[in-house]
Amino acid sequence: MELNQELSALQTDLKVYVAKAAEEKTQFGTMLTETKTAVEKLQKQIDAVDLKLADKHNGGAPEVSLEEELKSNEDVARLIKNRSGRATITVKSNRFEQKTTITAAAVGAATSGVLTIDRIAGITREARQTLRVRDMLVARPTQLALVDFIKIVTPPSNATMTAEGNAIVENAVTFATASEKVRTIATFIPATKQILDDFTELAGYINTSLPYYVNLEEELQMLTGDDSGENLHGLIPQAAVYNTYLNALGDNKIDELGHAITQIAQAKEIDPTFIVLNVADWWAIRLTKDSYGRYILGDPQSAVAPSLWGLDVVPTTSMTVGHFLVGSGVAPAAEIRDRMGMQVEISTEHADFFQKNMVAIRAEKRVALIVKRPNAFVSGTFS
Repeated sequence: MELNQELSALQTDLKVYVAKAAEEKTQFGTMLTETKTAVEKLQKQIDAVDLKLADKHNGGAPEVSLEEELKSNEDVARLIKNRSGRATITVKSNRFEQKTTITAAAVGAATSGVLTIDRIAGITREARQTLRVRDMLVARPTQLALVDFIKIVTPPSNATMTAEGNAIVENAVTFATASEKVRTIATFIPATKQILDDFTELAGYINTSLPYYVNLEEELQMLTGDDSGENLHGLIPQAAVYNTYLNALGDNKIDELGHAITQIAQAKEIDPTFIVLNVADWWAIRLTKDSYGRYILGDPQSAVAPSLWGLDVVPTTSMTVGHFLVGSGVAPAAEIRDRMGMQVEISTEHADFFQKNMVAIRAEKRVALIVKRPNAFVSGTFS
């Protein structure tokens, strides 16, 4: 009875330390040395009590080995002879008795634990939107840091009807130059050389994620850059403001986009080629139904390319909800000039990184946005 009480007390203590080990693994990634030592000590004490109980249970008689039990079993002998069938074995040996329940917390499922783990290779990256605005514009390279272009300030007036023998009325046109600076979009992240060597997936993740966030900033700048500091001069700040007087009672979002196209046509500008909307506004339009409950932009079971009034629709979260941009992607209206394409570089030349065995991973590009005909773009807010 005393051995059973001692065993029960030891098992209670072991459960306390096992729970403590689990908490330490959650907090520190592994159990502390003193906890590990205490667990091992308690396990040895429990094993010793188990042996005493086994000897007491056998009444001091010699324990029959597992090998002898198997040899004396007729089912096992028949199974070995016939090489098929099933054998039922009643094991009398106490070698399999274990009073302590073996759990994952006890043996460990961490990297250095007893249990092996199933790990999926690679890093599951964060959610990333598809970047489409650049694809709507013409892009070509430049070799210089400043891009000039000529604008017409005052166009020629209409020709006049002239009678035979009379002087022809003189016409005139005035020009001016405008320019846009090439801007740098860049980011960097520090890392130790050891982690890049030991965590092979990390280098691949960084090499793809940094360029993505550079391109994301480029898209935002192309839409809303205010030309202050090192910001690009974006399309929306330069676009003509939507004329709300074109609205009529009962107009919906599709009607207002049609009015914006009309505004561009009335300004005698280049025909638009695209519409930029927030994804929420596009799906509000896509889900529009007629008075009979039918979707006006096509059956939901059909693949419908995002388009309205013959223009490509660019649904993106880079555009603010409730706002829209209608414009032309041809070179006479606007174009992108790339001074330097995307570059990813790794260097120790930052502060004391060489001394600390660290590296700086940098991604950058240099680009200018040239909006030649601002009135070829209309920006507004849905009423």
